Amino acid sequence: MAEITIIPAKERSSEIVRTAAYARVSSDSEDQLNSFAAQIRYYTELLQNSTDAVFVDMYADEGITGTSAAKRADFQRLMSDCRKGKIDRILTKSVSRFARNTPECLAAVRELKALGISVYFEKEDIDTAEISTEMMLAIYSQFAQEESMSISKNCRMGVHKRMADGTYKNPSTPFGYDYVDGKLQINPEEAEIVKQIFTWYLGGIGMTEIAKKLNLLKANNKKWWYSTIQTIISNERYIGDSLWQKRFTTDALPFKLMRNHGEKEQYYVKGTHEPIIEKEVFDTAQKILSERDKLRVYVIGNSPFKGKIHCGNCGNTFRRKTHNDCVRWVCRNHDASASNCIIRQIRETEFQAAFVRLWNKLQAHYKMILVPMLQQYETLYEKEKSGNIQLSSLRKEIADIKQQIHLLAMLNTQGTLDSAYFKERSQELDRKLLTAQRQLNANLDDQDSERLDGLRKLTEIFNRAEPITEFDEIKFAQIVEKITVLSESGIRFDLIGGIGFTEQIKR
Repeated sequence: MAEITIIPAKERSSEIVRTAAYARVSSDSEDQLNSFAAQIRYYTELLQNSTDAVFVDMYADEGITGTSAAKRADFQRLMSDCRKGKIDRILTKSVSRFARNTPECLAAVRELKALGISVYFEKEDIDTAEISTEMMLAIYSQFAQEESMSISKNCRMGVHKRMADGTYKNPSTPFGYDYVDGKLQINPEEAEIVKQIFTWYLGGIGMTEIAKKLNLLKANNKKWWYSTIQTIISNERYIGDSLWQKRFTTDALPFKLMRNHGEKEQYYVKGTHEPIIEKEVFDTAQKILSERDKLRVYVIGNSPFKGKIHCGNCGNTFRRKTHNDCVRWVCRNHDASASNCIIRQIRETEFQAAFVRLWNKLQAHYKMILVPMLQQYETLYEKEKSGNIQLSSLRKEIADIKQQIHLLAMLNTQGTLDSAYFKERSQELDRKLLTAQRQLNANLDDQDSERLDGLRKLTEIFNRAEPITEFDEIKFAQIVEKITVLSESGIRFDLIGGIGFTEQIKR
């Protein structure tokens, strides 16, 4: 009988997990900084004393908003190290410490999950290593987002209250002033430049010319622009008054700073600081500013060419200029300086004559040009449609979306979802489902479908077209999408259906 020796099994040591921690506080107040330090201390001690985890690093952002991940340097460093394969697991105190923006939170977690990295949110006891936790994470992230929006709303209410009672302190300092002890004080050197700007403007010198003068003088050792001069001339703060809430922050995430065109209340307060410019001078400047369109040398009219002419040399658009009853179109770069672009201005009548020639050529030869092109493209379209390899992926996408809709409805029935989140998510899934179904039905890229429709329309137009002897705005608008000026003697008409034809300019 054979001798048998039993070799006992060795207990395998658990795999060492490379673990990092992330902490964040939302302000630089003393209490928040204590919380910040406590988070760092807690995770450092926890991971350094662990037997089954190796401590990679502590990532922490201090005094930075959580509504946008882009503003958090250490969060970006954490994501970068994860992409480099340095981390297996991340620990964080709560969803609100990780992010207060639902889309960014989920996007980060999904990317980390794809990299094989899990995130554990201690307060909510959510571990993204478990597949079923993403929906719960979305819910908690939504709560965190609502909290951030509530805090932002309270801050804005405080600002509006200070504006209404006149105690608001504008943090911006206009050119010509210094901010000293919470008050605007005149900067004598800069104030002289402001006075000179108003003197020149009231003397008939345009804003572009004023900027050139200041740049030649190297005034204040800064670069001057048309927009800078316009801002100074239109700023009420130079007469000692203040208009508050010229801009406002949107109510919904992601928060954006927008110019106030009447969407929000504004507060005009007189005598908030010492003026630089007399009110009569300022009011006269505003009248000139409001009439600047009437004082232009070149008048922009309604033209079928507007927005359609592009420079083939620099890519900029052309602008229309009228002088002595002669209408010309010129590249904006060339108009600013001849050294910027070599393409010179072209008479509008030359564009019109070129279009007449193009129309008549297509009318005479469309059966040899457009009809074969349409037939060839229809054949290609059908071939691509029948062999489209995206069918299976589209069907899978539709099935996944329907499964998400079913899960969402089930959670809502159980009462675990916030009604606002359920509505927003349902609408998002409905849009995705509709888009996927349309793509499946079309089974071809929208751009290809539009091009085919354009070719059919173009062929139908010339099937019943007649020759023309003069420019026709309606016919031009029907078929031309874009004009590219290739040189001073050649242009290309891009027509509907994605085809182009070159015409010579006959000067």
